[in-house]
Amino acid sequence: MTRHHHSDPPRSLLGLWAHPDDESYLSAGLMQRTLRAGGRVTVVALTDGEAGFGEDDPRGVAERRALRRAELGAAMAAIGVTDIRFLGHPDGGLADVPAVGVLDRLVGIAHEVRPDVVVTFGPDGITGHDDHVIAGRLAAEAWRAWGSGELWQAAKTDAWLDEWRTLHDELGIWMTEEPTGVPEDEIAAVLDLTADELDRKRAALAGHASQSDVVAAAMGEPVYRRWIRQETFRRAALVGAP
Repeated sequence: MTRHHHSDPPRSLLGLWAHPDDESYLSAGLMQRTLRAGGRVTVVALTDGEAGFGEDDPRGVAERRALRRAELGAAMAAIGVTDIRFLGHPDGGLADVPAVGVLDRLVGIAHEVRPDVVVTFGPDGITGHDDHVIAGRLAAEAWRAWGSGELWQAAKTDAWLDEWRTLHDELGIWMTEEPTGVPEDEIAAVLDLTADELDRKRAALAGHASQSDVVAAAMGEPVYRRWIRQETFRRAALVGAP
């Protein structure tokens, strides 16, 4: 089921994300629908996600980066995305990267792929992670500079947050405060994935094994599949963007 203001998926979808796996958790269904309709998908990872390991992990930074890049490749292969761009900025350090250089890269990619929808994080970054918040801010600035199409920000509905609040609290999902639920009049799309779409999304997340395995194990597979089934996007034009 899809509830949205558009009769068709994007023709060209540009995902701008902080780390490998952000794109799969928040937009694997949207990417699938874009591709199935004959559209194009480009995924950009601003960092390689090398900080996403436990303190006791024996791998060095270079090995971690290589693993996370390979995982993103495997994840996108599961849903058919072939255009993947890595910017290679330090994980956990986007705040220290000069914004101008990043914006130039992102605007250049937008001019190349000509997206009618840019998808990224909203102001809360979903989990409150600084890199998520900064990636969303940079994406919004790049979208304004690109000057075309729409900006969709991954979000959660109040109903979804209510349904999962107890589990989130038990597992400590949020890094800061809980995300703010998206008001109904700001929703661009709510995707309730079909069984096939969910299978493919789960396969994509399995590609990100270093990040997803522990979460899926903690929840149990049936609960995890229900938890990832819905994707919600807010249209930025309705929250103060031009």
